[in-house]
Amino acid sequence: MSIIFEVVVYLAVGAGYWWWAQNLSFFGLVPNLIFAAALCAAILAGPVKGIAWGFFLGLYADILGSNLFGGNALAYTIMAYAVYVVKRHFDMDSPFSQLVAAFSLSWVWLFFYQGLSIIFSRPGNLDLRVFLTEPFLNAFAVPVMFPVFYQLKRRFGVL
Repeated sequence: MSIIFEVVVYLAVGAGYWWWAQNLSFFGLVPNLIFAAALCAAILAGPVKGIAWGFFLGLYADILGSNLFGGNALAYTIMAYAVYVVKRHFDMDSPFSQLVAAFSLSWVWLFFYQGLSIIFSRPGNLDLRVFLTEPFLNAFAVPVMFPVFYQLKRRFGVL
């Protein structure tokens, strides 16, 4: 039964990000809710489920995008593994640690994805406002999304 809930949560995250990007963008800027969901899943789930959630959410982000297909899936998978390694040594349940992790991993993700785009595709069109503001938006989205994922894990066994 939990696999059905996981599919529903996966689809809800994707639909929520798409709706937010279409209706609530401010000068074209939105927090990357798929990134936030992948980070929350990596924090809450075990190693296999966290990495799988990162891969499939990254694949969904690649489907929504128009640049390098598979780049987000690779980046989110590596991010989920890095979070698994780090969470064994640090407490990732506090909002401050989530904020710091989301901020730093957003920068790493942006650089990694642009590097992949330059190597395997054409140079991406990274907008300066996205480069300067998205890490802050993601950093504030993760501590808001984490309690939702925590309650889903506690009540329904998702993750």
